[in-house]
Amino acid sequence: MKNDKVKMLVFHPVIAPYRIDFFNELFSKFGAEVCLFYRSWISPKYDSIEKQFLFNPIYIEKKGSFVSWVKKIINQLAVSKPNVVLVSELGVPTLITILYKFITFKRYKIVSMIDDSYDMVACDKQFSWKHKYATKLLVPLLDEVINVEPMVTDFYNKKFKKGIFFPIIANDKIAKQRLEKVIPISNEYIKTYHLQGKKVFLFVGRLVKIKNVAFAIEAFIKANIPNSVFVIVGDGSERENLESLAQHSENFIFTGRLEGDSLYAWYNIAQCFTLPSVLEPFGAVTNEALQGGCKVLISKLAGSACLVSDTINGYIIDPDNIEDYIKKIKLVLNQSDECCHISKVRQNLMTYLFDNQMSLLENKIKKLL
Repeated sequence: MKNDKVKMLVFHPVIAPYRIDFFNELFSKFGAEVCLFYRSWISPKYDSIEKQFLFNPIYIEKKGSFVSWVKKIINQLAVSKPNVVLVSELGVPTLITILYKFITFKRYKIVSMIDDSYDMVACDKQFSWKHKYATKLLVPLLDEVINVEPMVTDFYNKKFKKGIFFPIIANDKIAKQRLEKVIPISNEYIKTYHLQGKKVFLFVGRLVKIKNVAFAIEAFIKANIPNSVFVIVGDGSERENLESLAQHSENFIFTGRLEGDSLYAWYNIAQCFTLPSVLEPFGAVTNEALQGGCKVLISKLAGSACLVSDTINGYIIDPDNIEDYIKKIKLVLNQSDECCHISKVRQNLMTYLFDNQMSLLENKIKKLL
């Protein structure tokens, strides 16, 4: 049911697949107007993403001069007359929203979604100096921030007296329906790649150095688990090097980049998913894997490590300690059942449920007003 107390305006660059459920829920709960700055990511290739929106996005495209783009943002603030403005990170739209509020004496509340991991904020490892100084200058001027992991929320609460925890997670009910839908594709993969009776180790993401996939390949080879396969889904500048590392083994499958149903089908199959990144603000793929019933091995430097309960749904790993990583690969795969024909989706292994987190967020936003 829509909450008429909150009149929300959202400024966001573009909606990634893993955040569709979140913005749909903002529309359902608050009737939020959602303004996006890019159409280019919503190309014909991604029509399926836009079809999942419950709302009609307002596109404030960055065409023409910088001044004309700023005027579009200001005009939307004037027309919408929100009492809550949700912004993304600490960029130009956030700065404009703050300045417009103070210049016009408007009384709306400003909430920013900041996706930094604890390693980034506590160890001063932000992506750029601009982000570092924007945090110091702009966060004190915000009314609230939404953080994706609890330790970051604690950090913000102690330093800035603000912080709401909301991890990057999808609606569990929708995820289950999606996984059920792709069972035929999962079984086709098992047949095509001869996975029957195998144990499947899975990585999904860009093949770039910060993802640390070479580390995972080396560990998997040394683990030497019988009847096991490492499936690597993704593409990027490191792909050729990674394929070279794996060329002497038949236990690697490089699928290239996959999206939508072609990707989700792998979560029904794999017994273990890994994200060994050395820098990772969050890692939404962790949520997708857990909802598919995969145990996970997640870097302690990834924000999504907050979704891991050691020994319950996986383990947090040190992306520099290969011996410990090998030990945990063996532990998870040796305790897993072998791959077979899939008739139903597995148990959801998530520690946080989408509906519960949305209810907590709704209450926090109401209290701002």
